[in-house]
Amino acid sequence: MSQFFTKKILLFLAVLIIPGILITGCKPKDNHEAKPPSLKVLEIQGKRLPVYLEMVGQAVGIPTVEIRARVGGYLQNWSFKEGSVIQQGQPLFTIEKDSYINTLKFNEADVENKTAAWEKAKLDVARLKPLLSTNAISQNDFDKAVTTELQCRAAVASAKSNLDEAKLNLSYCTMASPITGYIGACNVRPGNLVGKGESTLLATVSAVNPIYVNFQMSETDYLRIMQYFDAHKSEFKDTKEALKVFLILSDKSMYKYPGKIDFMDREINPSTGTLAMRAEVPNPDGIIKPGTFTQVYMVLKEQENGILIPQSSTMQIQGKNFAFLVEKDNKVNRVSVILGRNIGSSVVVNGGLKISDRILLEGFQKFKEGMQITPIVVQDTVSVSQAPGK
Repeated sequence: MSQFFTKKILLFLAVLIIPGILITGCKPKDNHEAKPPSLKVLEIQGKRLPVYLEMVGQAVGIPTVEIRARVGGYLQNWSFKEGSVIQQGQPLFTIEKDSYINTLKFNEADVENKTAAWEKAKLDVARLKPLLSTNAISQNDFDKAVTTELQCRAAVASAKSNLDEAKLNLSYCTMASPITGYIGACNVRPGNLVGKGESTLLATVSAVNPIYVNFQMSETDYLRIMQYFDAHKSEFKDTKEALKVFLILSDKSMYKYPGKIDFMDREINPSTGTLAMRAEVPNPDGIIKPGTFTQVYMVLKEQENGILIPQSSTMQIQGKNFAFLVEKDNKVNRVSVILGRNIGSSVVVNGGLKISDRILLEGFQKFKEGMQITPIVVQDTVSVSQAPGK
């Protein structure tokens, strides 16, 4: 019985399995190939790009004045807010005046005393002169009177000089700002002795409008500028005026006021190969403080039909930059590119691409050399300001 049931079970399983095998074997193959991926593509358009030089600069207040005690005495008070803008002629410090007032009064009295003696000496000469012609007095007596009058006149001049010095020293007791600008911290507090044997530094004031920015230009860049101006000298009246200066602050924002070249040194520094230059920049709001470091951009000219692409459309591999060129047959190939400066979120291409080329904007992670795509052309709407940083 067991063999009979075993054969029946095997037969039943065969009936179930064989149709499944036949159905599977007869299933038609899927010959439908996957469509090329649809990816965004940019067609390169020529841009009008500014050509400029980039340097590091540092702001300096010109003039910067040190407020020092020119006479000795105890500092009585100071009348300004540290770190604020002060005006020209504004009183800043006061040194005790009592001793200087007394010296002034003494010298005023001395001038009066010397002047009285001089007046008497002049009267003596005037009285004795007629007597000399009648031989009523000797020549020697008259000469003594003339000499006394000259000595008294000199004494008056000396006394007046001492009086002027006393007035000057008294005026030094009140120190006012010689310029309008920012004042720093007060170095000496009231009650301290200042100006005794030295001109004690009390505070420093720096003019900030305009502000000046010092920077160094390489000899190569200087020659480039001079050659450019020589070739276009009919277009410019003054080289310094023609070179606009733009500042990029530490927060990467562009300063809203452009400047101009104020100073160009007479020689190239032989140890650094650079030329010292200075720009004058309006600073009505006092945003730029002396000592501020900035990026200095000097616009030289404008480049027609420059190539500008999104930074995100490039990739760096082993130190080299690449973009992904979409050929006419919509196949993508990687090409080496030479990148220049960044302008916002875009980058200038100095080599490797040309106008009307199409580049891939996405899908780099799945890139394979020669892969074919369905391009979705994205319009190039990037506009370029002629001022750097915008």
